[in-house]
Amino acid sequence: MLKRVSLPLKLLLLFCFLTSCKCNKLSTDSEQIKETTSKDMIVEQNYNNNKTYILITSYKNDLTARKIIDYKVLNAADKKVLKTGKFEGTKLIWHSNTQLIGYPHVGMIKQDSDGVLLENDSKNKENSIIIEIK
Repeated sequence: MLKRVSLPLKLLLLFCFLTSCKCNKLSTDSEQIKETTSKDMIVEQNYNNNKTYILITSYKNDLTARKIIDYKVLNAADKKVLKTGKFEGTKLIWHSNTQLIGYPHVGMIKQDSDGVLLENDSKNKENSIIIEIK
């Protein structure tokens, strides 16, 4: 009796599983390549504190910590380019209204040192680069 009930129950569960599948249609390889090439670069726009300048950064979308960041600073009123350049590091953000702060990639530390773990703000500022706009 148990075998008679279990076979239809298994078939019913299999039927429910197959009909409830909500899989997306798979795309061809050429379509996937087009999507990855369009998402290859990340472009970000950030205003400074008083919204007078715009920082536009673009970098390659990969898993490396060290990035080559192309940056451009524009005047927000007339979109005139004030400064352009490249920065090699981990990130580039606004420090003040007329300064950018960039954090270079430090890399691996050869010696075990407690001083590295107990960094204060003064050492953290030594590991950064200030870029003046004007």
